[in-house]
Amino acid sequence: MQNKHNGMRAVLFTLALVLVFAAFAGCSAKLNDPVVGKVGNIDIRFQTYYRVYVNNMYMQSIYGTYDVSTDEAYRAFQDMVFDSIINSMLPIYVAKQAGVTLTAEEEAEVQESLQQEIDSLYESYADDVDASITDEDEKRAEEEKLLLADLKANGLTYDKYIKSIEDSLRDEAIANKYIESLLAEVTVTDDDVQAYYDEQLAYYQERYEEDPANYFDDYSSFLNGGSQPLVVPEGYNYYKHILVLDAEEGEDKDVDAIVAEIYAKIEAGEDFDALIEEYGEDPGMQNEPYKTEGYILSEANASDYYEEFSAAALALENEGDITAEAVQSSKGKHIIKKCGPVEAKTVTFDEVKDTIREQVETERKNDLYQEYLAQWKEEVKIVKYYDRVNGVK
Repeated sequence: MQNKHNGMRAVLFTLALVLVFAAFAGCSAKLNDPVVGKVGNIDIRFQTYYRVYVNNMYMQSIYGTYDVSTDEAYRAFQDMVFDSIINSMLPIYVAKQAGVTLTAEEEAEVQESLQQEIDSLYESYADDVDASITDEDEKRAEEEKLLLADLKANGLTYDKYIKSIEDSLRDEAIANKYIESLLAEVTVTDDDVQAYYDEQLAYYQERYEEDPANYFDDYSSFLNGGSQPLVVPEGYNYYKHILVLDAEEGEDKDVDAIVAEIYAKIEAGEDFDALIEEYGEDPGMQNEPYKTEGYILSEANASDYYEEFSAAALALENEGDITAEAVQSSKGKHIIKKCGPVEAKTVTFDEVKDTIREQVETERKNDLYQEYLAQWKEEVKIVKYYDRVNGVK
């Protein structure tokens, strides 16, 4: 059985803001912005497609998955770009077809968001203003000159550009309002929450019986926004360390002297956490919960750390023990302290019932929203003009 929480994303009530014009700062050529697709009567413009394409290309390049080496791969990537735009535009189109409008209060929120966007737009030019100008009104005037110059270079007026932002924000609000009304039918009972807890508890119990090392993966996922593991298996301990990185080529750094200085302070009774703050070069030790509790390690997940680190840490017998000498790894030298056991336990239903209720509701809303998207794609006329974007790579 799969853990249905892992990787689950909440329904995005705040849709991606698809502006009519792409970012233009520093551009001197006028925008060529033909229609490259349609969602009902809403145009997909070239600049929107181009911006989304570049963003997706950048993200996939980071993970080494960007591939347009064949015609088939290129068409698949084009479809991915089109679909992300279509998924943002479809709720806008169907909401307007359904006659959804904003109340005076909701319109006021749009105007507030618009002002925030305008302020952010001006601030994007702040670094280009002469540093000698300190008066806020004068700085704003200089930012406005730079903004207007860019708009003019792209064949745009200030009013036209700001209206495009306002229209997008209003469309977003209308779509969100419609989506919320559709998903309001989702309900979660107490029995639903209990059943989900029981299912997940059985999942974790079986998962850690098979391999206790799985807890490390689930715990790491939890710290990054995933679901809380409902079981904590035995055998894990917390460890902290002071890492002194190896000297880089050409760097004047005596690692052994620094390590000796740290040990001298430990012998003198100085606080280990304070020494981490003073000498530690592992950024992880500066972040919670590692800063307070430490890293979790057991025999089961020793391979998740540097081999030398794990061996030395696991050799420490008692809570409070510190390695007698620094341990060399490929990163540098580690002075390791055993901070105590991770409490083995089962998380009770009462501890997580509210969180689980939210998870079940979010999952059901996600599923229902995907059903609506699929339905809209069947009902709404969608056009993609591939020939008008084939030059984008």
